[in-house]
Amino acid sequence: MIFRRLSLAALGLTALAIAFILANAEPYGRIFWHLLSTHDLAAAWLMLSILVLGQWLGSRNPAHGAWMERLLLGLDRQRHALALGLWLALCAGSLWVYHDQPLSMDEYAAAFQAKVFAAGAMHGQFPPELLDQLIPAGFQNHFLMVNRHTGAVFSAYWPGFAILLTPFEWLGIPWACNPTLVAASFLLVGRIARELIASPLAAGWALLFALASPAFVANGITYYSMPAHLLFNLGFAWLLLAPSPWRLFLAGLVGGFALVLHNPFPHTVFALPWIIWLGSRRGAGLRNLAWLGAGYLPMVLVLGVGWSLWQQQALRESAAATAVVHAAPAAAADWAQRASALVSGLLRFFRWPDETILYARLGGLAKLWLWASPLLLLLAWFGGRAERTIGIRLLGASALLTFFAYFTIPFDQGHGWGYRYFHPAWGALPVLAALGAVKLSAAEGPRAAQPLLVLTLVSLVAANGLRLTQMGVFMADHLAQFPPRVQAGQRSVLHNGRGYYARDLIQNDPWLRGREIIFLAPSEKEREMARRHNPQQSLAGRNRFGATYTDEGAPVADSGR
Repeated sequence: MIFRRLSLAALGLTALAIAFILANAEPYGRIFWHLLSTHDLAAAWLMLSILVLGQWLGSRNPAHGAWMERLLLGLDRQRHALALGLWLALCAGSLWVYHDQPLSMDEYAAAFQAKVFAAGAMHGQFPPELLDQLIPAGFQNHFLMVNRHTGAVFSAYWPGFAILLTPFEWLGIPWACNPTLVAASFLLVGRIARELIASPLAAGWALLFALASPAFVANGITYYSMPAHLLFNLGFAWLLLAPSPWRLFLAGLVGGFALVLHNPFPHTVFALPWIIWLGSRRGAGLRNLAWLGAGYLPMVLVLGVGWSLWQQQALRESAAATAVVHAAPAAAADWAQRASALVSGLLRFFRWPDETILYARLGGLAKLWLWASPLLLLLAWFGGRAERTIGIRLLGASALLTFFAYFTIPFDQGHGWGYRYFHPAWGALPVLAALGAVKLSAAEGPRAAQPLLVLTLVSLVAANGLRLTQMGVFMADHLAQFPPRVQAGQRSVLHNGRGYYARDLIQNDPWLRGREIIFLAPSEKEREMARRHNPQQSLAGRNRFGATYTDEGAPVADSGR
């Protein structure tokens, strides 16, 4: 019995994940391992319980299968209403679970640059003498680029995601950006499943698998660029399912924008199987690549190469410069030298995998398993093996290449919800799993499909509920690592940097606008420099994380944010 074998395999994989987590627990160590050993361990026990329920359900005689078909068909018919409901729920989660707060520097860099673009500028401006207090030194020229002569500050990443975030920032609703991207991805998952799988139930299965997977849902309340990577890679794949010249050109535009969302690697490894397939089609390979390349070219030249060259020029501006908005014309040799420096800078992020990387990727695989609905990965594998049509094969190849390509990247991903290195290709999983569910149902009927449906519905409620609760508690604890908050007046917050990843709280407006400026001030010398910025302010409160100064005698508020 296929379902029973898949369930037993899932129990074994979950037990292995628990053993791996317990063997590599770092409750207060690096953030990747901390989240794995606390949040993901709890999720593993929950998944184990759900799978035991599945074994029990699988041993019972199922009810008539008509209700299952009605539910799956209804999910597909009501997909637009569901997408709207998902968007509203994620907007609420962005505000009240994630507190409308970029958690990590990856998130803050994009939000910072979006504020800059929304103001019609290319960079923010900090007082040069206060750069180390406004941006921790370890984050400079890593997450945010700084010119220590002019005080110009801008994102270190390529600007695509910041551009997507800009209109939401301009409207004052930046928290609605990722919910919008996830709702659009939800519809696109169903569209691809409907076109690739010859079953009226396929789209319903794919939509349900997506909704029941916290990796898909929970990232929608964050400021990470991963939902954008997921959406644009799905759009790229969908356009190439029926490659005409017009669709090839549009796929190039979508792929070009995906390439410059954050960094080029996630889209490159996803797109490579599709590009190879298009180029190898007899009699049409060169034409296909020409149309596709024509779409890629403007995005790559303007938002990729152009942005990177502008960054280098902005960092070279002298102290006499008053603005860094347009790079001055340069000689051809100078541009070539800068392009060479850009390529060299990109290559330094690759390394032959060592023991540290291998352990990190095993941890990523555990996260991939535990942030998905039960059986999702096994069903995706089963569906990919059962059907060899070109669209299914290419989706599977993109997913596999994305997973294994990161064995050359010498980082463990740091912060992040789920395995975010894989997330740009995650959209392939519910489509492949929907095919697996259709094949399973065709082979064994409702005896297998109904328990699977129940397990997935339980995961939709329980797994998403657990993950959102974990994220909310983590964000509340993170934001509590803050000096006393006051409700009125212009505020200078002097944070001493103590706490668990507390320096990520040093986040400021690109021009220090608004009523609050946050300084990193661990020593008396730095505290004095910060106080000189607003000498008229007086102490409003102090705790173990620092002090708050204000120009009004406001009472100290509680430490929530």
